[in-house]
Amino acid sequence: MEKVAIQIREQNGTTRIREPVGLGIPLPKGTVRIAQQLTLMDGDKPLTVQLQPLAHWPDGSIRWVHVSTLVDLTLNNQKDLVLAHLQTPSPSPTKPVSNQTAGGLQITTATGSIILQPGSLAWQVRNPNDEVVPSSVILSDDAGATCTAKAESNWEITHKGPVFVAATLKGQWLKQSSQPLARFECELRIFLETGLVQVELITHNPKRARHPGGLWDLGDPGSVHFRELAVETIIPGSSTAKVTPQATDVSPSVLNLADFNLYQDSSGGENWQSRNHVDANGEITAQFCGYRLTSAGKLELEGKRANPLVSIEHDFGQLQLAVPHFWQNFPASLRKEGGKVTVGLFPKDSMSSYELQGGERKTLRCLMSHQCNTSLSTLAYTPLTPIIAPECYERAEAFPWFKANAQPGPLDQLIAEGLEGESNFFAKREVIDEFGWRNFGDIFADHETLYQAAGEESFISHYNNQYDAIYGFARQFALTRDRRWFELMDDLASHVSDIDIYHTEEDRAEYNNGLFWHTDHYLDAYTATHRTFSKHNDTSSTPGQTGGGPAAEHCYTTGLLYHHYMTGSQASRDAVLQLANWIRTSHEGQGGLLEQILALKKNELPMLKALLKGQRPSAHQYPFTRGTGNYLNALLDASLLEPGKDWLKQAEVVISKTIHSADTIEDRNLLEVETGWSYLILMTSIARYLHIKREFGDTDTHFTYAYDAFMHYANWMLENERLFCPIPSNSNSPTTHG
Repeated sequence: MEKVAIQIREQNGTTRIREPVGLGIPLPKGTVRIAQQLTLMDGDKPLTVQLQPLAHWPDGSIRWVHVSTLVDLTLNNQKDLVLAHLQTPSPSPTKPVSNQTAGGLQITTATGSIILQPGSLAWQVRNPNDEVVPSSVILSDDAGATCTAKAESNWEITHKGPVFVAATLKGQWLKQSSQPLARFECELRIFLETGLVQVELITHNPKRARHPGGLWDLGDPGSVHFRELAVETIIPGSSTAKVTPQATDVSPSVLNLADFNLYQDSSGGENWQSRNHVDANGEITAQFCGYRLTSAGKLELEGKRANPLVSIEHDFGQLQLAVPHFWQNFPASLRKEGGKVTVGLFPKDSMSSYELQGGERKTLRCLMSHQCNTSLSTLAYTPLTPIIAPECYERAEAFPWFKANAQPGPLDQLIAEGLEGESNFFAKREVIDEFGWRNFGDIFADHETLYQAAGEESFISHYNNQYDAIYGFARQFALTRDRRWFELMDDLASHVSDIDIYHTEEDRAEYNNGLFWHTDHYLDAYTATHRTFSKHNDTSSTPGQTGGGPAAEHCYTTGLLYHHYMTGSQASRDAVLQLANWIRTSHEGQGGLLEQILALKKNELPMLKALLKGQRPSAHQYPFTRGTGNYLNALLDASLLEPGKDWLKQAEVVISKTIHSADTIEDRNLLEVETGWSYLILMTSIARYLHIKREFGDTDTHFTYAYDAFMHYANWMLENERLFCPIPSNSNSPTTHG
């Protein structure tokens, strides 16, 4: 294996101290069998490294590995690390870092220990002097009453290595009446050299939405409401705090306060009062622009967008707090009241309670350091992004048809506008204020505004990962090494995994765990948020349809697959498999009687009607459209994550029942622009199937069948398709599909 050079650059004018970094790295087939054959070097010095295999080649060698380490880096400097192959695997550490005690699961760090209390959303940080600082998670319902966290079991170790240990607790929140309110999943990621704790909380409403008439507005009976979700830490003895609202500034203001409340109410942007932030009544929930820092009821400071760092000195030591995407995921707060310090992930300061729609969830994080021996604010707000050369991706066949250092063409110049143009992806966010806990990460679908009257306020329209923007961002990051593409990928993947996927098992089989497609074309989303359709629209861009739900035509999984590869995100991995199961159920059903009757109505009756009219119905089971293409693509993605299951076999069944080398292609009306254009997505999916099979050296009869059929259509396209559309689409001449 050739050595992989990993470049880490400090670009924010800040010194980095033992800051965690990580990146997924692709490896060529047959080079590395076990992770212990890899080492990470800083010059001649081996670094502490944690390696997690994410995917394997058919021969068992590692295809993608996630690399985690800690780095020190002076301001505006660069570090070049090398991932190298060892002839002899390095030995695993023998000293245990976790053990079960009477008080709970104990994680030993270089600065003390962290004890996770059995079956409880609570933990204690213990220093070498056996002095304890306890923390816990609290939730209050919409009346302000405290809820009870009922765990399914005890804390479970999910990752263990020399860099960090991660433990997870799952369960549900119960109201005082013992009625379930929401589910929770809490991960504590504990970094062993520094004692840094990353708290990740998922709050999930597993109930179905009732969506009367196929309409998905806020206020649905399936929603749950709560007043606050927070992490509370009890500080022993006396304490003082230093509050830095803008920790990313070159010369930030620091206020010394006994007690305080730093509350971010809105984005602080020019359009902070956007209709993007309405409640079920259509009222905008933002109270004021930006953040306010108060102490003892007095306004100390106000500003636009806080990236806060709180440092507390107390009798037993120190505590530092930071919240990634603090202002972007507003509302958010940090407050201190006597000996209690609270991180308000969903703070009680907001105008009204929070509504979590049926099947919706939200993941939020905070960082806690009890030794102040790591660069907390930079990790939270300007994290380092390691990069590798595009040749590494090409050499490892990480992306299909990927070519490093190719001469840029017109398409590359167009794509670059996504970062550098006047309407780049970051600028788009500001137009409708695509911020707040439900919106952040999504893309404003500004192409809908092209048909609005001049001066008319922009539609609130959300893209919801259509045509797999996540994959485009991932590929551009690999190709250009520009960290902004990585940021866009990461933000959108997190949003899609939480908000755009319908996380429920209680609705129709064709809806459960499905992907909500883009909000209705050329219409405002109103109170439907990121779902389609809204009760406030009495028409639809889809003729004859003013209601519905997650649709089988719209299933985009490949970007989520690559987000998992590049970041190690378990949520993205789970999302790929959820969507693959959903789209398979949508096409194949579950075998119920009603389902069979509906299938008869949908498939057999149209064929009978065609025969009665003297027409020749298609012999294929699946339509020649993007819906089938996206289905096939999801099956391929799932097969890469779970090669031992039947995903690839099902993909071959779909191909055999969709396309044949003896098809009379003219009968499929592919040159009708409005109805036929999307077959190109299906063709691309079949090409990807052929690429994967050839990559794996598996050119069996299924490969040959698909290849012959694909080439039959490709030759037809060569003769009939054109790159441009100079002729009206209602003619019989060759045309272009968009």
